[in-house]
Amino acid sequence: MSGFAAQTLEKKLIDLNSSQQSIQTLSLWLIHHRKHHKSIVQTWFAELKKAKAVRRLTFMYLANDIIQNSRKKGPEFSKEFGAVLAASFESVAKDSDDKTLGSLERILAIWEERQIYDSNDIKSFRSSLTLRKNQQSVKDVNNSSKTNDLKPNEAKEAKRSDHKKDAQKGSKDSKPKTDKKEPKKRSVEKNSKHTNPPKKRSTDESTNSVIIPKQKLAKIVESIEKKTPVLNSGAPVDSEALIKALQELENSASADAGVRQKIASLPNEVFDATLLDKIRDKGAAERLTKLVDEARSLLADYNTRLTRELDDRKQMSQLLRNYTQNQRHALSVAEQKLNEYKEKLQKVVHVRNELKSHLQNLPDLSRLPSVTGLAPLPSACDLFNVARIGGNSAGSVTSSVSPNESNASPIDYELTPGSNTS
Repeated sequence: MSGFAAQTLEKKLIDLNSSQQSIQTLSLWLIHHRKHHKSIVQTWFAELKKAKAVRRLTFMYLANDIIQNSRKKGPEFSKEFGAVLAASFESVAKDSDDKTLGSLERILAIWEERQIYDSNDIKSFRSSLTLRKNQQSVKDVNNSSKTNDLKPNEAKEAKRSDHKKDAQKGSKDSKPKTDKKEPKKRSVEKNSKHTNPPKKRSTDESTNSVIIPKQKLAKIVESIEKKTPVLNSGAPVDSEALIKALQELENSASADAGVRQKIASLPNEVFDATLLDKIRDKGAAERLTKLVDEARSLLADYNTRLTRELDDRKQMSQLLRNYTQNQRHALSVAEQKLNEYKEKLQKVVHVRNELKSHLQNLPDLSRLPSVTGLAPLPSACDLFNVARIGGNSAGSVTSSVSPNESNASPIDYELTPGSNTS
């Protein structure tokens, strides 16, 4: 990439056009030379004041691209541009139409939404635009009052001069306005205000984009995620494979600084067809043809890599969605188990408290009366010996009462069918 010089920057700013490719190419070149940020901003501001009113908006687009894309590498450009942006907005707003003012308002809205500058700076930048609108409205009121104060003939002459001015501007404007249709349009607008008031929304006329509030945007994204079908949601996603895929995306085409610098260093003749008039001989044409072929192959290869990267990012988005859903499912299962264990713990604590209460209700053995003075309890052997002695004494008594019954057999004690047991 060529070195930086103020003269080179002036030439590039002169060749700058409103195409996105031209703005991004010059923006990348300036960000690469960000150590010269002071000289870059001074040259940019000087060329902005020199440029025609039609090209000043392109300078603001260039500043917007530089400020937003250089935030990750350093705040040099945002601070340096902040010192001259108020005067720049005032210079661009001067002699500009409503379309240009709307584009400038769109830039300020983006800066305010992304917090590139604080609210005080945004107010100071916006004050220049509101001042311009107020001046324009005052001029319109003065012109209308002058036409009302004029005599009928003079008013007709003033209207004719206004028609001539409108005719001169008609070549630039795509939709010329006529005085005959204005009253009808105004009446229609009044009726539409009474019947169906239009919803207010801020749009950029150059890009036809709508500014959506953050809360509404979050709701839209959430609803889209809910409606989006998840493929293979039950299949588990390996964490290591996911990390490896994310690391591979870091070496993707969009992160290839070398190729981007090569594209940014391509000469303007490759992109701008208006510079073909500078070709004077066959040798210059052949050199330009060679450069165009090299640029075409470089861009074709880069576009192929970008397409492949886009597909990889779609697959990565699907993997991340599946991984997130699986993790949420695992989290819900873990929470259920945690609740079950908490319930079991409560039961265990309840049982432990009951055991403690029972233990506390048991009598204290230390407070019982002493039993050392009493006779010891008989053992099991002594109990059996006492039973044998009692049995022998009972047998002797029965033998003395009925001696014949001692010789009776068990058959004698069996009951006959007709005997009375009572």
